[in-house]
Amino acid sequence: MKKTFFGSILFFAATLTGHGQGPTVPGQVNATRIPLPAVPFLTISPDARSGALGDAGAALNPTDANSTYWNVGKLPFSPKKSGVSLSYTPWLRNYIGDMWISYLSGYTKIGKNQAIGLSLNYFNLGEIQFTNNQGVSQGEFASKEFAATVSYGLKLSDNLGLGINLRYINSNLVGNQVINSTALKAGQTVAGDIGLYRQGNNPDRRWTANYGVVLQNIGGRINYGGTGTPYPIPTNLKIGTALVGRLGEANTLNITLDANKLMVPTPPVYDANGQVVQGKDPARLSTLGGMFGSFTDAPGGFSEELQEITLSAGAEYWWRNIVAVRGGYFYENPNKGNRSFITTGFGVHYNQYGLDFSYLFQGNTEQNPLNNTLRLTLTIKLDGKNSISAVDESNN
Repeated sequence: MKKTFFGSILFFAATLTGHGQGPTVPGQVNATRIPLPAVPFLTISPDARSGALGDAGAALNPTDANSTYWNVGKLPFSPKKSGVSLSYTPWLRNYIGDMWISYLSGYTKIGKNQAIGLSLNYFNLGEIQFTNNQGVSQGEFASKEFAATVSYGLKLSDNLGLGINLRYINSNLVGNQVINSTALKAGQTVAGDIGLYRQGNNPDRRWTANYGVVLQNIGGRINYGGTGTPYPIPTNLKIGTALVGRLGEANTLNITLDANKLMVPTPPVYDANGQVVQGKDPARLSTLGGMFGSFTDAPGGFSEELQEITLSAGAEYWWRNIVAVRGGYFYENPNKGNRSFITTGFGVHYNQYGLDFSYLFQGNTEQNPLNNTLRLTLTIKLDGKNSISAVDESNN
């Protein structure tokens, strides 16, 4: 399986001089009709809390530094003055033993209405064994990708926040190898996020609602060498809502839902000569044209565009803001990848320290490469104040 996975990476690299459709997204099927960006690790949920909620988090009340990923507009509403979070995920662990993702994030508030943050998203794809046509070893390479992000969030009012991220992305899949006379290199680009967050702020109501809208990874394309068309990064539109329910002094329930639309060109239909006969040729699209044209470029029309929307839903119960129990579901259309799965997890938080765990398992009889995915997150809140309830945290 590992040889097959890295074989797909090398095949992708070798097609850079043509009109290949980009790298395979791990865990997906039916890849010929899926919008396929480079650096797909940027779309993988990095932390255990949202990982247990079906990968939802755009409008979830902020409790830690992971707002830098989900919605930077939430950052100034964080309940503590500063915090740090570290997450670890052994990726595709049933098949590949040395592939993992880590996410380190931190923030601090500046006054009452502003916050800044830093984060590093690192994806280790493991060791590649290179051989020539005769099977003679040509050495090894540690394939890796990372994204370093600077964040800024501002309260526009007592219940409305706006934030931006600036991000540097580096994707080094095969080093400086020469494949089919094509000299390869690490792909690099810069990107940004814009996040808007509105929180419910009415302590007299038992139920309040939060809303979030995020446009992620707005940026340039990535070129891995050669003369082919650079590949788009995973620009993504995320819209979410979360209901926060007070069920008494000790009990809190959060219910959240996110919808995602990947703003990447849908692969067109080619004839036997490689000419586009239905859809839009991605080689002829500008960066912005590919992003905003992604709402109308599916060969199957509007009905196919709707199939490209993924849904994430979850519920989270807190007892005294100490123990959390979570469950969720992620849905992707069978024609667009079929990454449908169930998630669950828990959290234990005491004073300024927190530990969260999530587990992903398939919800059908088909073998899913993502089955049994684990995530672990450690959080520290650095101002030392006493913990308050999960509901009250979202209203401060």
